[in-house]
Amino acid sequence: MRSCWMLIVIVLGISGGVLAQAPKAPDSIGVHLDLLTRFYKEKPDGLFWCSGTGQARELRRVLLGLIDSAGVDGLDRQDYIPGELRFGEGVLEGEMDSVRLRDWDFTYTSAALALGWDLLRGRKADSAVSYDGVSGLYVERDEERVTGSLAKVRTAEDLRKWAAALLPDSREYSLLRDSLGAGWDSMKRLQLRQAMNSYRWVHHFGFEKVIVVNIPSADLRLYVSDTLNLIMRIVAGQPSWRTPRFAGWCKGLVLYPYWNVPQRIAVQELAPLFRQAPEVARQMGLQVLDERGKVVDPQTVQWASYKGGNFPYRIRQTPGCLNALGVIKFDLTDPYNVYMHDTYLKKLFASSYRYYSHGCIRLEKPIELGKALLPKGLDTTYLLACYRNQKPVQ
Repeated sequence: MRSCWMLIVIVLGISGGVLAQAPKAPDSIGVHLDLLTRFYKEKPDGLFWCSGTGQARELRRVLLGLIDSAGVDGLDRQDYIPGELRFGEGVLEGEMDSVRLRDWDFTYTSAALALGWDLLRGRKADSAVSYDGVSGLYVERDEERVTGSLAKVRTAEDLRKWAAALLPDSREYSLLRDSLGAGWDSMKRLQLRQAMNSYRWVHHFGFEKVIVVNIPSADLRLYVSDTLNLIMRIVAGQPSWRTPRFAGWCKGLVLYPYWNVPQRIAVQELAPLFRQAPEVARQMGLQVLDERGKVVDPQTVQWASYKGGNFPYRIRQTPGCLNALGVIKFDLTDPYNVYMHDTYLKKLFASSYRYYSHGCIRLEKPIELGKALLPKGLDTTYLLACYRNQKPVQ
């Protein structure tokens, strides 16, 4: 179900392979050589910025202007070597052989591609994420948007339109731009720059539905066609069980789910509890399963003999409103076994401090989210009835 996209933190960097005999890009920019190769395949003469014409000089002038104004979009102009390019302006006025002209052309193209990539996808957002299961599917499309469209530029005005088309056309982004221009201190400006880069990364995919989970503010926002559709509080991971930052798909919903207790929780928290009072397992609706998946009576287990890593049982909680996952669970494509879910501990949403989970994301309005994601809606009566001993429904 790819209309639902779940993002904890938003990031990405340039991706691509290295092709043999590709032009050399300046190390200070870091544009991958396949982008340059792709660009020059559409330029038979091999020159774009350094052809010696008045139009080429105007293209260079506009590119320098775009780089100088990169700060308004939360970027650092120095990342696009303006000093080197300005030095090139003087050098290019003299006599130069074809090899040096080509090298300078590569330098200008590298700076333009690096700027375009960051305008589209945000600068170095990947440094804040530990897993990204989304971006790799869109690299080729993004390369075409940046490199293919730059290759079609003919005039200085085309170049301005190329840069503008890579940016979000939204009121929210304009507000971030305006805020960055205000007289904030350095920390606030850093936060605004990060927000702008993150916004561009999320926006550029163009997904119909996007879920953004913000861990520091402990809230969730659902955007439909770039319009805020739903906002709610969440409970995220406690400091010792932090919610990981990742991007992935919401692949489906489970109604009346089991809670399959992670083994770490079973060994460190539940087994010691059952050692003292095994009857608590039944009171909490917890089932103990042996290695064959057969339910065993907690009263018959020799809990005191199991410590550390020799615990041979699985523990799960039966479906119902008292289940730790509540009555609805949202499965996500992440490697951490983290998901979003309902909870019976509703009072925690009223707290300003909402970091109590074992890493999963508890939702204040799970049924509303389910209704927004499922194309045919959701049987809310069935969920609100809080039936016991239900079978999970995918």
